[in-house]
Amino acid sequence: MSKIESLEQFKLVKDSNLGFIVFSNNTSKTIHRSKCDSITESKFSDNVDGFHWFSTIGMAKKSFGIIMCDACRPSD
Repeated sequence: MSKIESLEQFKLVKDSNLGFIVFSNNTSKTIHRSKCDSITESKFSDNVDGFHWFSTIGMAKKSFGIIMCDACRPSD
C-alpha cells in the first residue's frame, strides 16, 4: 500500500495503468482500476487523504473493508 500524497503522484499512478486505487471518504472505501474514469484530479484535490495505491485487490482487501467500483469493475 502506498498513500497518494500529491497531484503529481496521482497523475503518475493514473497514467501507469498498474494496480488499483482505493478512494475513501466518510462513508465508504471503493476500489478502482488505476485508469478508472470515476477517479479524477478534481476528486483527488477535494480529498487528498483518501487515496491509496495497491498492487493487487487482495492487498487492498486486507487493508480496508472495500466495495468495488461500478464503472471499472475491478476483479482479482
